[in-house]
Amino acid sequence: MKILFLILMLLIPFVSSAQQCDCLQNFDYTVNHVREDYAGYKDKIKARNRKGFDNFTSLLRKKAMTADRVDSCYIILRTWTNYFRDNHLRVQLDWRYRQKYPESVKLLNKRFAKPKNINVSTEKLEALTNIRILDEKTVLLRLPSFEWGEKKMIDSLLKAYDQQLKRTPNWIIDLRGNVGGTDYAFSGLMPFIYTDPIHIKPDEFLSSIDNIQILAENLKDSDLSQAGKDFITNLIGLMKQHPNQFVNPSGKDNFDIRLDTVYQYPANVAILIDRNTASSAESFLLSAVQSKKVKIYGENSAGTLDYNNTQFFDIPCKDFNLVIPIGRSKRLPKNPIDNIGVRPNIRIDEAHPDKISFIKGLLDK
Repeated sequence: MKILFLILMLLIPFVSSAQQCDCLQNFDYTVNHVREDYAGYKDKIKARNRKGFDNFTSLLRKKAMTADRVDSCYIILRTWTNYFRDNHLRVQLDWRYRQKYPESVKLLNKRFAKPKNINVSTEKLEALTNIRILDEKTVLLRLPSFEWGEKKMIDSLLKAYDQQLKRTPNWIIDLRGNVGGTDYAFSGLMPFIYTDPIHIKPDEFLSSIDNIQILAENLKDSDLSQAGKDFITNLIGLMKQHPNQFVNPSGKDNFDIRLDTVYQYPANVAILIDRNTASSAESFLLSAVQSKKVKIYGENSAGTLDYNNTQFFDIPCKDFNLVIPIGRSKRLPKNPIDNIGVRPNIRIDEAHPDKISFIKGLLDK
């Protein structure tokens, strides 16, 4: 029924001043690359759903034959990638297109907007990474992003507040709206909240010709650290040795991270999340919750973590970006996160007007 509804959506005329494109060429490119390079493709397309998926793809391909504008083609491409229910896998509009046609983008986004809940919070979230001392017992860490650029800020704040943090018994870490970035961004937090060995399930990577090529392109990035270069070089070597298979650079199905020190403080760490806490932020949750100090508050996280290590492919139409995850977690298939999310220990209704004060009150008891 959902698929039929999406197909009917495509029959509605969409008029704008957007540029033209060869939609069929872009559709075939997207389908071929996702089939060959997406780490989740064979997990999600099985015998039980293959016929329905093939029919779905054929219907959209026929629509692509007559679509000749960026906006109408975008609807077709995004409808197809949405089948996989993986927010890391997507066709998105290039930033130049978004800048040039802002009104068209608004209309397009409305077609794919998620239904809004009636009872939603009116809280305004702090947009900047910061640390605030609420009182002698409680500190608030606001971490709105784990993008690479935030790592330096997070680490500098942890260093500047080091002694105060180690004297404060209660921490509140606000991760609402944090859609992730890189696990390296939160590495400096882990020693503070650590109590027990952290059990990790590593990622494995799909070896394909295109994935090898795009990783080789990544090596040309002048901002890439030496550690990053070493990792990619090793990964490429493994991929070349094992074509069309999954390779595991760690060489292990699981491992433990052990630290030498368990700090007295913080004694209690409350991590506040919402439905927009995603990707690397969820990776942080899975590690942090293994500490005896940590409890998670709020609502289920976004559920966008199982397929990862996204790469940007040069789709023929330059107004699009094709983003494909080439890695998957060794947690699968037993412990999926996608479309489920990390569940909080203590649920707080989204409509609650002041969640920080609510959590502080619980910690003060």
